[in-house]
Amino acid sequence: MKFKALALGILLVGASAAQAATVKEVFNGAMLGANQRYLESVAGVPRESFGNDHVFVVQQCQVRATIGNGKVTALRLELAPGCEADLKSFIGEDAPKAGQPITPGMFGRGLRYTADCLSQCGNAADPSVYALWTAPRSSGAVEVLMETVLVSGKAMDAADAWEAQIKKAAGEDYVMDTKFNCETRFDDAAQAAFKDVPVTAITVGYGLPTQRCQ
Repeated sequence: MKFKALALGILLVGASAAQAATVKEVFNGAMLGANQRYLESVAGVPRESFGNDHVFVVQQCQVRATIGNGKVTALRLELAPGCEADLKSFIGEDAPKAGQPITPGMFGRGLRYTADCLSQCGNAADPSVYALWTAPRSSGAVEVLMETVLVSGKAMDAADAWEAQIKKAAGEDYVMDTKFNCETRFDDAAQAAFKDVPVTAITVGYGLPTQRCQ
């Protein structure tokens, strides 16, 4: 009986520790490369798992960790009021100022843009546009992938502007077949369109996947 009570006490202490975790502690550069057991000792038990991806809810914010060979290779945070990303622990002085909406324009030029689709996307899910930035070697060459779901007016307007530039140069079939994911010649047009559009999720890590070239 005493053993059961002690075990229950340990479980409750562990649960309290997990509940006390903050977004800043979990979505943190120190977690990259950490083993899965350490992550879970801070973030708690994942709510869901899909292959190598594990979803945690921390301070009512959704954090997804990608695990490779037992270690954290990437962290994704869905952005919302109260769920802001502080990137300083990941990229140091190259990080945007904390506490403000993150936009691709904060990272300068040279971002790689891809998208789920831009035309006739269907109704299965809201499509997204992705902007990939790689930090300089002084910041560990970590990758930052910004995701913008195409639901708000500002995001939709930016997508329409990017699509118009692509169609003008390469035609409608090129857009329909998402061939813009295969090359970089339309990245500057995407940057001009999306530079001031707040992103809806952000992933930091290494070897981050981009949309496939078809």
